[in-house]
Amino acid sequence: MGDAVRDSTLLMGVHGVLTRHPWLVPPAGGTEPDVDAFGLAVNRAEVYGWSSTLLGAGMELGGSRWGHNDAGEDWTQDGHVREIGWLQVDVSSHLNRQRLPVLPVATVLGDVLRQVGDIRVTGVHTVAPVHLAPDPAAALLYTAGWYELADPGAVREIIVTVSGREAELAGRAGRVRDEALACTYGCMTVEPETTDVDLPGLALPLTGEMQTEGMRRALAFRCRVPVWSLDAAAWITEVFVEALRVTGTAEPVMITVSG
Repeated sequence: MGDAVRDSTLLMGVHGVLTRHPWLVPPAGGTEPDVDAFGLAVNRAEVYGWSSTLLGAGMELGGSRWGHNDAGEDWTQDGHVREIGWLQVDVSSHLNRQRLPVLPVATVLGDVLRQVGDIRVTGVHTVAPVHLAPDPAAALLYTAGWYELADPGAVREIIVTVSGREAELAGRAGRVRDEALACTYGCMTVEPETTDVDLPGLALPLTGEMQTEGMRRALAFRCRVPVWSLDAAAWITEVFVEALRVTGTAEPVMITVSG
């Protein structure tokens, strides 16, 4: 397996509708505010201590979770579902037993988007380097406890798909489902779905065409989750990263979550 395929890129795209805050809407004929997802993401990750772009002696960030690669946004104000923000990072090869930074990346993106406007999240897609993922069992147990406190009336049905390059991936659908169920500790149902299922929560084309070259959709599941949010989408993604890891996937995949 070539290094170009089995790389350390983690890319997440958030889909939905963003309505700019009134004070950030340029007046007719005015100039757009000098604001973009990349600059805000760098700022926010630095504040959390997850990544840094500072250079020079003594500026290295101990325990850095990633290095910034790129980011972008589509803040078109037409009320349609768009990929309102995406962030591409290079995951540290020395995670020191830390999980893949799926939730931290989602947190940075959520902060960025809410700083610019009001958001309604409809979907998330993530290119995840599964081969770098450590065992997150304890963290997933704690997360299940968190979602047990959700309003029972907030239950949502969502669709999860998995795309990859491994020819054997589709044949592991049953095992992936069983492992995903085990990772949620009763907080989520997981049922098989046809791979040609519609994903209305995602705006096509998805960012990451280079990273997903050669991948094909191999798995799809219909799930009931205790609540729908960007945080919940990150949790669902982590559940399937772990389910794929323990069933033999050892290279990057793309996981989509459509609400």
